[in-house]
Amino acid sequence: MSVTSRAAVRRHELLSDLFATAERWLLEQDLAPEAASVTASGLVDHIVNHWGGQVISIPKDVRYMLTMRELEIYDQHTGDNTAELARKYHMSLRGMNKLLNRIRAKIKAAREADAAPGQLDMLEPPEPV
Repeated sequence: MSVTSRAAVRRHELLSDLFATAERWLLEQDLAPEAASVTASGLVDHIVNHWGGQVISIPKDVRYMLTMRELEIYDQHTGDNTAELARKYHMSLRGMNKLLNRIRAKIKAAREADAAPGQLDMLEPPEPV
């Protein structure tokens, strides 16, 4: 398979996935099926027309992947106020500890990925050797 056809296949996969995901989310919001399909198609068309021809790298931003509620809880956590946060957010102490552990694991995984050998950040200047 040539590079061009592999790129075309990946492009098609990306746009098909975007369409299917947008349509599914719109249907979950009780939008009529035809309206969900038209809206998802419009979103894909917009991305193709607006961003088409550009090479885009999508970062795995752990802070974005965490929900606003998770970030709020994590930012308020001081290490000795877990029970207080559990009460504030109507969670059990065990549930709050599990949530904090999941957040820490996401942050740790992101930091490890950032520190991967050979991984360069195109937006930052290279470190002096």
